[in-house]
Amino acid sequence: MKKESPRPRPTYALIFRFRDPAELQFMHGHRISAVVHRDISRRFGRLARRVLSRHSPFDEPFSPQFGVWMAPFHMRSWKVGFDVDDQISAMTETGLELVREMLDIELGRAAAMHVDFDFAVLRDPTGQTRPDRLWQALVGRIAELSPDETAPGVSWAELRDIMRHGGLDFHLQPIVSLRDLKPVGFEALVRGPAGGPVERADKLFAAAAYHGLHGELELACVAGAWKAARALPAPYWLSVNLGPELFHAPALKALVREPRDLRRRVFELTEHLPIRAPHKIEAASHPLRRRGARVALDDAGCGYLNMSMVEALCPHIVKLCVTVIRRIDAGPDSLGAIRDVVRRVKRAKAAPLAEGVESAEQFRHVRGCGFELAQGYLFGRPRPARHVLANLGDY
Repeated sequence: MKKESPRPRPTYALIFRFRDPAELQFMHGHRISAVVHRDISRRFGRLARRVLSRHSPFDEPFSPQFGVWMAPFHMRSWKVGFDVDDQISAMTETGLELVREMLDIELGRAAAMHVDFDFAVLRDPTGQTRPDRLWQALVGRIAELSPDETAPGVSWAELRDIMRHGGLDFHLQPIVSLRDLKPVGFEALVRGPAGGPVERADKLFAAAAYHGLHGELELACVAGAWKAARALPAPYWLSVNLGPELFHAPALKALVREPRDLRRRVFELTEHLPIRAPHKIEAASHPLRRRGARVALDDAGCGYLNMSMVEALCPHIVKLCVTVIRRIDAGPDSLGAIRDVVRRVKRAKAAPLAEGVESAEQFRHVRGCGFELAQGYLFGRPRPARHVLANLGDY
């Protein structure tokens, strides 16, 4: 019997392109636009190395034609849990934000605001590793990238208006102690205007990344969540998400400057890339910690869990992401790896939290692995903050 040939290992590429490369030449002229293109190529190389720091690039980023850049790589998995779609989503969101920062620097913010671009992660199932052949394999799909796939759905001005004039809505999801299954706190989850193109949080943050408003949106979410849940009584705590760079932000310092009890506030450190200089982030969090706030490391295990980073950040809580929990019953190897992570998190004096628990079987494994806290549909779906506050007796 003839053996089947092994399937090729899929290859991937980060793709960045201007929707209208002629626009660059119109703005700067042919000679200057060639210099700008060269400088963007250099910056895109650094950007790609950041985005792919936990994966395996097999060639240097390159520009196959004017206004298009590619960075080829192989996807690297992790034994505790791995989901290709989750990885692509995380890389795309992060890449959008970094591309916008890059264009602000290269073109100036005023000009960059009016430049339309696409950023995507594309897969080649045939496994081409020669850059020219990978380009040929993907060029048709790059040309077919639709603005509907990558456009943010709202303009810069519309998004700014949503953030500044009450367009954000907040839901609360319970976080339970696994000792007695009673809620100890709630995570604030943002929604955009109901029925609009950025109602879903992923669409909202993708639009913010595209328009260079990611940090401003995160700070607006902190302020809005605190306002929406201001009547949340003791002993419940409220958890909000915050990117690591914002621990240094003057706007955050201004937000917490007023006399405010932070003992029932948790800042979830969210980052889709390995955190640079975690000791500096830990030091920047000291003013918040001194006033009683706690720090959680969010989405741990989604490609970037690093115990040395956990030890440097000294978080109070480490949340293992939904990707990990979905695979907790995949077999003894996966279960053993998760148990090991939980033990190491506890040794770092942090409370391990299982995120995305949806079934009784997952709950059984989560408890058996030694998690202390849990969150997921099994314990309660996100509900509007006003509904939760009016019905706390139901939890």
